[in-house]
Amino acid sequence: MATPARNLKAWLKYLAMKLSKVALFFALLYLASMAINPESFISLDASESFAKWEDGFVSQENFDDLWVLIWVVCSVLTAVVGYIVIMKLIKKIRNI
Repeated sequence: MATPARNLKAWLKYLAMKLSKVALFFALLYLASMAINPESFISLDASESFAKWEDGFVSQENFDDLWVLIWVVCSVLTAVVGYIVIMKLIKKIRNI
């Protein structure tokens, strides 16, 4: 009867590890989205030309499309790179 409990314990440990990795990624994504400000490196002219290219005209609805796109892409890339670096550091520390 000890085997099912041991399997349940191993499964719960596995589930906890996977959930903690997901939580780490979302925490990094949140921090990256708070730290990145696309307004500082995207000019108004670039945003206007992107709106003209995308929709053919510039209005209030499509003016911020480039800023949001760059913000999301940079945030996700930063979170992915941070996650990979943290996981490699953890693996390296475990092997010491």
